[in-house]
Amino acid sequence: MSTPTPGAATAAVLQALQTLYHDPEASHKRSANEWLEVFQHSVEAWQTCHSLLTSPDSPLEGRLFSAQTLRAKILYDLSQLPRDQLPPLRDSLLAVLPLLASPQAPTGSRAVLLQLCLALADLALQMPEWHDVVPGMIERFGKDPATVAVLLGFLKGLVEESGNPRIPLHGDEARAALSNLVSGSAEQVVGVLVMYIQAAGVSPPILINVFETLASWLSAGEVMASQVAQTPLFSAMFDALPSDQLFDAAVDVICDLIRETQEVEDNVEVIQQIIPRVVALRPQLEAHKDDPDRIRGYCRIFCEAGEYYKNLIVRHPADLLPLVESIAACAAYPDLEIVPITFNFWYALAGALGRQPEDPSVKPLLDIYAGLQSVIIGHLHFPRDDEEQTAQERDEFRMFRHRMGDTLKDCCHVLGAPTCLRKSYELVETALAQGSQSWQEIEAPLFSMRSMGAEVDPDDDEVLPHIMDMLPKLPDHPRIRYAAILVLSRYTQWIDRHPQNLAFQLQYISAGFDMAEDEVSAAAAQAMKFMCQDCNQHLVPFLPQLHTFVTSVGDRLDQSDMVEVCEAIGYVISSMPAEEAAQALRQFCEPLIQRVQVVASAPGELAKPDLQKAADALEQIDSYLAIVRTLKPVPESCFPTCPAIYSVLDALLARYGKLYYIAERVGSVLRRGLVFFPHRALEPVVQPVLERMVLAFEQTGYASYLWITGKLAAKFGEAARGPGGEALAGLLARSFEGITMALGKQLQTKVAIEIPDVMDDFVHLFVAYINHAPSIVFSSPALPVAVSHTLAALLCPAPETQLVSLDALVMLSKRLADDVYRPQIQPVFVQYAKAILDLVIRGVVAGLSEEGLDQAQQIVGVTVMSCPPQQIEEWVGQTVAALPEHVIPPANKQLFLEDLHE
Repeated sequence: MSTPTPGAATAAVLQALQTLYHDPEASHKRSANEWLEVFQHSVEAWQTCHSLLTSPDSPLEGRLFSAQTLRAKILYDLSQLPRDQLPPLRDSLLAVLPLLASPQAPTGSRAVLLQLCLALADLALQMPEWHDVVPGMIERFGKDPATVAVLLGFLKGLVEESGNPRIPLHGDEARAALSNLVSGSAEQVVGVLVMYIQAAGVSPPILINVFETLASWLSAGEVMASQVAQTPLFSAMFDALPSDQLFDAAVDVICDLIRETQEVEDNVEVIQQIIPRVVALRPQLEAHKDDPDRIRGYCRIFCEAGEYYKNLIVRHPADLLPLVESIAACAAYPDLEIVPITFNFWYALAGALGRQPEDPSVKPLLDIYAGLQSVIIGHLHFPRDDEEQTAQERDEFRMFRHRMGDTLKDCCHVLGAPTCLRKSYELVETALAQGSQSWQEIEAPLFSMRSMGAEVDPDDDEVLPHIMDMLPKLPDHPRIRYAAILVLSRYTQWIDRHPQNLAFQLQYISAGFDMAEDEVSAAAAQAMKFMCQDCNQHLVPFLPQLHTFVTSVGDRLDQSDMVEVCEAIGYVISSMPAEEAAQALRQFCEPLIQRVQVVASAPGELAKPDLQKAADALEQIDSYLAIVRTLKPVPESCFPTCPAIYSVLDALLARYGKLYYIAERVGSVLRRGLVFFPHRALEPVVQPVLERMVLAFEQTGYASYLWITGKLAAKFGEAARGPGGEALAGLLARSFEGITMALGKQLQTKVAIEIPDVMDDFVHLFVAYINHAPSIVFSSPALPVAVSHTLAALLCPAPETQLVSLDALVMLSKRLADDVYRPQIQPVFVQYAKAILDLVIRGVVAGLSEEGLDQAQQIVGVTVMSCPPQQIEEWVGQTVAALPEHVIPPANKQLFLEDLHE
């Protein structure tokens, strides 16, 4: 970028900001953003931003951008300035600050002031030659009420930025200076804050700044809670709570103070001061019951104290019971945005309490948990007018219900699961006995039963038998049926130990598919899956019933539900002996294969709905095989099934393999088949599968064809190297070359990052050949092209793709030690040495993972040994020179190249 004149640079920045914020054209916005990012790292940005900040005519966008840029440059680009330029930079920032704090400052100046205070703090932390920083700032800005905001903003930013890991501090001396600057100033800071809090007529904005600054110094651990407790600041924060203006800032600082006393034994005296002040706030809940914002603030204080003092509550339950009661009152508040603030407290206290049913001292706490269960179940009720809710509101409420379910588990942890289950059961029984017209009265306790399932003993005989006996009595309302089916789904492990009602329960779940509501059908599919997974052996006798169900109802179900049903049946089949399992699998899959065959052999081109039926059938086959995986052993009677099924799949690919969704579904079934069938069963299909994969990839470029080819290479590579494997070796070699060259054609019109899935699967294929068929791949004329593709894959953004690409290069480099393969591999490293060095160095600079750095070191080492040193030095120099200066400063580049030369 050419260096513009100062006036031109200012105009260019303002124009770019105008485009970024106001131009409706997305491409213009993107170009403006890219230009501004480059500008921010330039040397001339220092002067341009200063000009924009000090010009009275600069718009808010220009001043805010300039403040943000100066802060970023002080963090990242301070090395651009000679050290003797830092004092003038500091002084210029100090001169601007009072103008931003004055009452006449333009709108938006507060945000600019915040950024400049942070920038000045970052400068102070990197400028040890700036002495007496805090006293100097107090002297300069602390006496005039108009500039107190500047001082407090700086003090707040100083302590916050002292923990910023992006500040480049080098050496113990610099860190010691930082520690002295911040920690050594803590007492002065507290003194200044006390002075302001006691000043006559101090304004609310200054008090807010005092509380915010104190909160930051507390959070950073630079000011101790014990220090604050000995000053008027302690009383001031509680006394500020009645003020509407000060309330939020006071709540924040009180919470920070409590948090800093979490080491209870070290803060006993402070805590003894805090607890009475916190408990005394309880009446405010009633006084402000119609003000959710106030209740939220008080709730935060109560819960903060409860969480950090939980062990004190357990040790002194009578003394701290009012605190727990206050939190219980917050949990019962009708505003469901406030209730979750209490959840972490109930979890923490439950963990500290454990189960203490015999200890009379904790009984009041147990009573609170019993009441909490009732409160939570009350909150679980769907609104009476839930149909009037928006879709987003319904989704948010459902998510909230699951969070409340976790608090019900906390109740179980303290009270015992049978006690809590019994209460939910009794609520349903009461609603049934009273003939309640509200489905919510039944659904909410049912949901609670499901939520508490993880805490219930699968051998429980106290309450669950009564719950299971109650299910047939429930009204046939879709919401109730949905909840009841999910109760069954949650307790399938219990049902496995109590299978006497399995027939009814299976029928109850199956009936859910007949209801019109999609969510009931989805719940039934999920319950069927868990039932078959956990009760698989008990369900073997029910396979005929399940087969009838699938054939009669399957076409009416959504595909997602049907997939879960197939997975469910797969669990039952997987529990059977191999011969019986093979027969059952054939029984369920044959109709699906026939459906695919009808489509594959139908005359003429079929429409999308007909093709989708075939794709759905393949997905269902995939679901069965995903659970069964394989049989041990696969009966030999099944071996002919392998070529028979593949002939159908091959016919489908021959006609419709260019359709992505068909290719993906066939690919998934082929993957399962490679796992299911043993070598001997697969041998007849290896050649046609490989030939089809190469042809299909040449025609479509779909990644799934690469995956199958790689898996076949891994599975049959060893056999190709053995006696009589010549024909198989030739087949694998032709497949590798065909795939590699076909990808080369794709990369003539596309770049790697446009087809990341293809690049990833190709590199995995390459790795499979290197590991399982090295003699084939290293003797192939396509080897250099495969390495070129691997280097291209390094440009893909996914870390997994980068790592597997580095893996492939490391594997190649290790084979150089083998005398057999060195003559074939060495020329490839020489051919691509420049590209390897360039890509690896750029990857390291961009931030490779630790694992990737280890691989990069190995690859660079081998590459360097393959070429003359002068050539390596030239190539590395070209790569390093091309790296952006804001990423690697020129001085660092020069130092690196000098080290390389030596």
